[in-house]
Amino acid sequence: MRNFVEKLFIMLLCLYNTYKIEPDANLVVYFLISLIVSLALDLLDDKRIKSIIYLLFVILCFSHNLFVFYLPLILYNMCLDFKIYTLFTLPLVLMNSSIINLLSSIGAVYLSIMTKKYNIILDENKVVRDDLKEDTFYLKKYNEQLKIDKEKNIHIAILTERNRIAREIHDSIGHTISSSILQVEALKVISTEDHVVKNLDTLQETLQNGMNDIRKSIHNLYNESLDLKNQVEKLCSKIPAIDIELVYRIEDELGYDLKFDILSVVKEAMTNCSKHSNATKLKISLISQPKFYSILIEDNGSQFDEKNKGMGLLSMNEIAHKYNGYFNYRFDQGFKIHMTLMKG
Repeated sequence: MRNFVEKLFIMLLCLYNTYKIEPDANLVVYFLISLIVSLALDLLDDKRIKSIIYLLFVILCFSHNLFVFYLPLILYNMCLDFKIYTLFTLPLVLMNSSIINLLSSIGAVYLSIMTKKYNIILDENKVVRDDLKEDTFYLKKYNEQLKIDKEKNIHIAILTERNRIAREIHDSIGHTISSSILQVEALKVISTEDHVVKNLDTLQETLQNGMNDIRKSIHNLYNESLDLKNQVEKLCSKIPAIDIELVYRIEDELGYDLKFDILSVVKEAMTNCSKHSNATKLKISLISQPKFYSILIEDNGSQFDEKNKGMGLLSMNEIAHKYNGYFNYRFDQGFKIHMTLMKG
């Protein structure tokens, strides 16, 4: 836009100057030829072709003196392309005694130099802007990772406290009740009265039921922190608008980090499906293979927003690399995600 305005201003000066010096000449021909040459210089990138055009225009200036009055228009491009070599055209400018033409030529060169500096600053600003965008992207990615790590650390702290409580219950209350049951059994052996034995049986049964409840609670405390299938099913129940099919075939004992990462992948895929897709069905397959774990998530959506694929898919790719696995996705009659996580 800047180039267009400046060249329009120079063009009007040239046209005015030509009309003032040669009012009876056929100005349209000279104007159109000069305009075509100027536009060609703007459109071409090859400097060799440009050099030929400049040379042809110089020849035109020598053969038809009126072309000299349109030289400022050409000098604007020449200064952008060849900088200091523009000075070699000075004799052409001095071929006539027009002060306006001389001032127009100087003004055209000045505007060209300023435009060149402006373009350099503009390019530098674009580089800085792109760097800022890249930094913002990585900062956003870093913040997302921090949130995941924070969530993981909070969950680990909760599980650690649960395990500590479970161990204390097992070591203290569990042993105390076990000892009480044995003592009641001993009392039953030495007791000779039927009603006392009957009461001891009731007491022993109550203690045994309490012991079973404690064992069940401890077992549930451990299982609650490790039940991947249950967590995925909870996620599925939170999106009733989509018909979700879960195929879970993992019998191995998985580490907490691996379970958390698998859960993160499933959660991200389900979030993307509900927010950025018009899918009505979603199938989640978590399958244990001999050498790796396979995660396949596919929906029946007919639209895929390319702009919203970034952070979530990048995180999935990082999880795959973390376990020396592979990650790929494609949109073909629905969006499909396939990930493999190597065992060991």
